Amino acid sequence: MHNVDYKVTGDKLVITIDIGKSAVEEAEPSASGKTYLVSTTAGAVPLETKHCKKLSLALNVMAKR
Repeated sequence: MHNVDYKVTGDKLVITIDIGKSAVEEAEPSASGKTYLVSTTAGAVPLETKHCKKLSLALNVMAKR
């Protein structure tokens, strides 16, 4: 996981990602090289919730420069 924080608060999933100038400028190129990966969970991450036993989060935030 890179540049992503998350938490489950009650029935809400709260995601925090730094999208500031330095975070975008320091982002690594994607596998294709067409975009830059500002933030990623690097696949599915399980989420704890009382309403669903198999809930997960998969996230990529990409930038074009």
